[in-house]
Amino acid sequence: MRPRTIVAATIVAALLVIAASWSLYLVIVRAPVELAGATAKGIQEFFNFTPRVTIDQTVVIEANAPIMEVATVSRQLMVDHSWSRTWLGSTKTIHIVGTFTAKAGFDLREPFTIAIEKSPLRVTATMPPPKILSLSMDSFHIAADESGWWNKVSDADRETAVRDLQSSARARAESSGILDEVRSSAEERIREIVRKNGAVVEFVLSSGIERETP
Repeated sequence: MRPRTIVAATIVAALLVIAASWSLYLVIVRAPVELAGATAKGIQEFFNFTPRVTIDQTVVIEANAPIMEVATVSRQLMVDHSWSRTWLGSTKTIHIVGTFTAKAGFDLREPFTIAIEKSPLRVTATMPPPKILSLSMDSFHIAADESGWWNKVSDADRETAVRDLQSSARARAESSGILDEVRSSAEERIREIVRKNGAVVEFVLSSGIERETP
């Protein structure tokens, strides 16, 4: 073999090694790091906090949560409640109607993390279960306030009816689908961020329950 041929073959082999090494670097090192940064940035822009991000169980981005709770969905509710008491055959009744604003989201004191595995490239998002963060009564009015013949409605009865109304409003909020909306909107946003960077994501509740990702 001629010296020039040997040199050319050596150069080609070296270039192939460099190309393979560079490709390996892009896939194994650079891609996960860029994915980690882009995911953390996207979550910060949407939720106003940065989750902890790990690559192969090594923390690469520390959590930064300036707030303890993040509300992502707000919903108005109208709730009515009837209260009555009977004493010696005499019944007093209060019917009260109120409007409430429920805000739901995540408690950031519970784990909210992004875990990235290099090979194969995959992402696992661990989120706390969504919850009602606040429920404020915007207004209320008493639609009916009826005393019995000798069983009269008192101010204490009205206060009790208002408290019962607030309890009914919380139950209504929890069963209204707002918690499912919080979870689905958060998952969809994170899914979009991860897909833009060439990966797929699975969701796990901080309780350890895994959710399949469509």
